[in-house]
Amino acid sequence: MDLSVIIPTFNRVNLIKYTLDSLDKKFHDDLDIEVIVVDDGSKDGTWGIVAENYPEVKLIRNKSKGAAAARNTGLEIATGKYINYLDSDDLAGPDFYTKKIAYLNQHPETVACYGFYEYFQSDGAFTPDAIMFKHKYPMITAPDKSRAHLINYLSGNFLPQNSIVWRRDFLQRISGHDIHLAVNQDVELFVRAVFNGLSIVAVPDETKVFVRDHVLDNRVGDPRNSGKKWEQILALREKIYNDLPTNGYGDKDSYSALSSYLFGYWKQLRHQQPETARKYLTFAKKIYWPVEIRGSIGYRMLSKVLGPVKAVNLKYFLLKRD
Repeated sequence: MDLSVIIPTFNRVNLIKYTLDSLDKKFHDDLDIEVIVVDDGSKDGTWGIVAENYPEVKLIRNKSKGAAAARNTGLEIATGKYINYLDSDDLAGPDFYTKKIAYLNQHPETVACYGFYEYFQSDGAFTPDAIMFKHKYPMITAPDKSRAHLINYLSGNFLPQNSIVWRRDFLQRISGHDIHLAVNQDVELFVRAVFNGLSIVAVPDETKVFVRDHVLDNRVGDPRNSGKKWEQILALREKIYNDLPTNGYGDKDSYSALSSYLFGYWKQLRHQQPETARKYLTFAKKIYWPVEIRGSIGYRMLSKVLGPVKAVNLKYFLLKRD
């Protein structure tokens, strides 16, 4: 088996068919693909739709254990040499996996690779005009750039995990996703993978995956749905911070990137959740200070003179007056 595509799902009766149709053999006819759907207790008929219309899919019940546990359940039964995680509202473009798997077959020292992707907004079928602009992760084609990938993740620049093809034996060796996390499971997995020797390469061919933007629905994992999620995001960064020096990344660039990420969330939360925001700012100051402000030249100069907090306060004051 070349590839196992693992799809956790919960109440996606109107969307999962698009995901499964995108994996039809006619779009990937040069590969032997195993599709595993792990249903986390759907109550809207998702199970029945998959069972009735996609008999070739391995359909597993994993009731109310969460997306991370669902992915791990899929990983346990997967037989493919490689793994891709798709959400049950995303699409694999035609031949997306072909050159990635060919690269991994030719480079056994490489643990994973990734490709192009697009975000789209739709509450139904994908159409090209639904594609939306969103900041993209850089295509890093060199195999020895683990530090660059880590800096991206520490600063909040993440790859959608849907775009990554992994070696199954590596994921199993590091025990897959952390089931105790309700948010940022893919971020934690990637950072832990770096700490365990991840070598990942971009394969910039013409193919893509299409990632549905979740502004249209009410995800369980979205921090906006629970203040506890913000606490968990902060706790995860505290753990990563403590693990950085142990794994050889306790340097200025790592600390600055992490501090900048926390400072960004302070800006986002400071009016809606001031107590949580204060915790983010306090931790940002502990890690690396003053934080390196990103923005216009004038704004960066202002932050050098006044300090980042006063610069941000002044910016927000001026914005409110406009």
